[in-house]
Amino acid sequence: MKFWLSPAFCDTAHLTGLARAAEEYGFEGIAIPDHLFHPVELSSPYPYTPDGSRYWSKDTHWPEPWVAIAAMAAVTTRLRFTTNIYVAPARDLLTVANQLATAAYLSQGAPDGHHRVALGVGPGWSKDEFIATGQAFSRRGARLDEMLIALRQLWTGDVVEVSGPNYTLPACSITPTPNDPIPVYVGGISDIAIRRAAQNDGWIGIYHTVDETHSIMDRLRTAREQAGTLDRPFRAMLAVLAEPTPDLCEQLEEWGVTDLLGAPWMTNIKAMTAPGPSLAEMVEAMEGFAGRYMK
Repeated sequence: MKFWLSPAFCDTAHLTGLARAAEEYGFEGIAIPDHLFHPVELSSPYPYTPDGSRYWSKDTHWPEPWVAIAAMAAVTTRLRFTTNIYVAPARDLLTVANQLATAAYLSQGAPDGHHRVALGVGPGWSKDEFIATGQAFSRRGARLDEMLIALRQLWTGDVVEVSGPNYTLPACSITPTPNDPIPVYVGGISDIAIRRAAQNDGWIGIYHTVDETHSIMDRLRTAREQAGTLDRPFRAMLAVLAEPTPDLCEQLEEWGVTDLLGAPWMTNIKAMTAPGPSLAEMVEAMEGFAGRYMK
């Protein structure tokens, strides 16, 4: 089992120190969350609380993910990076293509190296972000599907022409682009999200019980069978609401889970609000977690 860190709600100034420590203690990677800004009033409810309210304050940091990832990649050599999850349809196609390609290229460390970046993506839930960026909220799922096709073409560095119902580009190319394809992990548990993940390189979740995880992995396997993608490498990453004992990890791997997300320093709801834990507290918690579960 591989272990990833989720630094949601933490101070952005801690990210490079967190990345160095994560590499030292053997973590596989870091998954950065994404929101553009703090609306005072929400036009659409937050889907992960019973009353639709957010459980973070307006002072909680939401750094631009690819800037943060580039900074962390610059101070590490092995650590991998993704987003959980990046709301790509709230941006325009070329901005997404260029930001990811640049972050991946920088993470190579050398012109002939392999990059360490993956796109964890979903259609998003906050209508306010789409209104603020001038993107269509109602067709965000269809726009995401079309965007992913175009992104894979643009990331080759070849000349690409896009002509679809949602995106149009004249013949063009972008530089720099990484040496290897950028994997795409899809977030969400709806039937559409599961089917979309099965057609890409992986699935990335938030926090689920063990029983929920079993159900999701069964659905993913069925969707991959239907999509004819069972023979491809596939990453399944989430946080499980249980102690990650060796027995549990073995069971999760049998179901198809490849990576566990966590935040060892997040012991209570206060750790989810600004200013959050100090870097020293985070590193101490990581060291303890690695000693218990990553031997």
